[in-house]
Amino acid sequence: MPTSTPFAASCVRTIIGVLIVSIHAAPNVHAQVAVKPARVINYSDENFDRLCFGNMVSTAARAKADRMLQAKTAMMEASITLTTEQRAKLLLAGEIDIQRYFAAFEELKSQWKFGSIPQDFFSAQFPKMRTAALPLMERYKKGLHGEGSLYHKAKQLLLTPLDFKTTEAFTLKRKQQLYRNLIQATIASLDSRLPLTIQQREAVINTILENTDPMDPHDYNEPMLFATLPKLKEVENKLEPLFSEEEWPVVQQFIALAGLRKR
Repeated sequence: MPTSTPFAASCVRTIIGVLIVSIHAAPNVHAQVAVKPARVINYSDENFDRLCFGNMVSTAARAKADRMLQAKTAMMEASITLTTEQRAKLLLAGEIDIQRYFAAFEELKSQWKFGSIPQDFFSAQFPKMRTAALPLMERYKKGLHGEGSLYHKAKQLLLTPLDFKTTEAFTLKRKQQLYRNLIQATIASLDSRLPLTIQQREAVINTILENTDPMDPHDYNEPMLFATLPKLKEVENKLEPLFSEEEWPVVQQFIALAGLRKR
């Protein structure tokens, strides 16, 4: 029986070693191929702010709330005379409303994860996040100093019944007039794209005024056109019968500009 040489024995050991390494390495190679990096979504806390405040970060939203308070008080002073003490108490009450609101907002925001988030986690989190934020979104949109606010309660306590009634009536009338003026300016912009008849122009203006709520004074800080275009969107189905089939696509293109507004 032939005996193996040292060289042959060495080759056999080398081949066996390679086979053993290959057998152990193969599962790891397949595992590396099978594992793919998880997709992530970059969603910052500023994204959440913009969701809640119409493309504004919270600092800008708070500054706007301050303007709302000042404008509302100025509107009141245009109809009645406030003492220095009354004005100071009203502004303090309004500031507390703002502080309470943004404290609730920050508390809600602290409950969510921001940054680089796995896509599946984000897909599960976002609908819950938006649903939880909806009450605050609606509250901000309506204004922080309306009925139920500390500002409104202070107004009822500080003013005489006659003064309260006078300022409420004046504010409503003023809001409606400002709103009409702004709508007229917006329709004039539409008129430059699609010449309207006198009847069409009046019908469009009246349809918007009768089917939408007048805007608060702070909204007039927005660019004129972009401030009112969303109102046209609200009554789009009521406006369509006022135009011919050829005219309506032009009106739709005009209304679609609302999606381009930056607030």
